[in-house]
Amino acid sequence: MEELNKEDLRLFFDEEIYLIKDKDNAESASISNIEKPIKVESSAPSTVEEPLIEAISLVYKGGNDKGIAIIINDDSNEFLNTTDEALLLNILKATGFSLEDVAIINQHNSGVGWQSQLDFSKVIVFGILPSTYGIASENYSIQKHEEADWLFSDSLFSLGSDKVLKGKLWGELQELFK
Repeated sequence: MEELNKEDLRLFFDEEIYLIKDKDNAESASISNIEKPIKVESSAPSTVEEPLIEAISLVYKGGNDKGIAIIINDDSNEFLNTTDEALLLNILKATGFSLEDVAIINQHNSGVGWQSQLDFSKVIVFGILPSTYGIASENYSIQKHEEADWLFSDSLFSLGSDKVLKGKLWGELQELFK
């Protein structure tokens, strides 16, 4: 192993150190064996700065022109499969909106912390429990939460084949956008 010299020691200590010449018998070293103290100057900053964590940009589909967030949870697609997307676009069209008016966010990719990165006043959530967002509510019931109106629904897949669920959603959408 290579021995450290005086310069190398400065990297490890920020106070005065003493070198003893007789390393085999250091305990019995006399004053004559001790060199003059070396003042170790630290070249490192005295405070440690935390590394900057870059915020991950929220990725969503749509223009968000009307401040309407649509939240889905799809672990197989970036946003929606073609069947669910077609159903959602039909729902938007029926309510007088288009893809440019909304922001479709896949919670599977963005997590639940997306709210701080998007301006919105209304949220429609498909297939995710209200408790995920700390909201005590049931599906098909509009709730005010953090200055926005939230509407939770069954998944788009479930809605696609169930006219009763579509009817519940339609009634609440009319209320949400009146």
